[in-house]
Amino acid sequence: MNSPVFFPGRYPGGLFVQSDVIATLPLTRDTARAMSKENVESARAAYAAINRGDLDAFLALIDPEVEFRSLIAEAEGRAYMGHDGVRDWWERVNQALGGLHFEPVEIHDLGDRGYVELVVTGSVEGVEVPQRMWQAFVMRDTRPVWWATFRNEAEAREALKTAGLSE
Repeated sequence: MNSPVFFPGRYPGGLFVQSDVIATLPLTRDTARAMSKENVESARAAYAAINRGDLDAFLALIDPEVEFRSLIAEAEGRAYMGHDGVRDWWERVNQALGGLHFEPVEIHDLGDRGYVELVVTGSVEGVEVPQRMWQAFVMRDTRPVWWATFRNEAEAREALKTAGLSE
C-alpha cells in the first residue's frame, strides 16, 4: 500500500488520501471526482453534526433508508435501520457515552464508497476514552446508505470486498 498523500485544503488539518486509492479513481469522468469531493464534504459534515450533538442536522445528511452497524453496540448484534434506527442509536449509544466525538484521521475515498480511519472518544464515568476505529461506507446522492464500524482497516476493506464494493 502506498503512503497517504496530503491535500491541504479548506479542511482543518488538511486531508489524507491513500495514493493507491487515487490511482483507482476513473480519470475519464469529471463527475467522478466532483461526486467524490461532495461525498467527502458530506461525511465531514455528518461527523461535525454528531460532534455538535445536532441529531436533526445529522439526520438531514443521511439517507432515510440507511442501514448501519455500530462497533460500540456490537454486543446487541443488530443493524440499525433508517432514521428511527439512527435515533435509537443516538439515545442508546451516543448519549449513554456522554456524546461521542468522531475525529476522522484518514478518508479512503473510492467514489461512491470507501472507508475512514477514526478516533472516536466517549466518556465512561467521567473519563474520556478514545478508541481507534474504521468505518466502511456506501454513499448515494452524497448521503450514506450503509456503513459499518470495524476494529481495523483490514476488516473495513474486507467488508467492502465481501459486499462486492471493493476498489
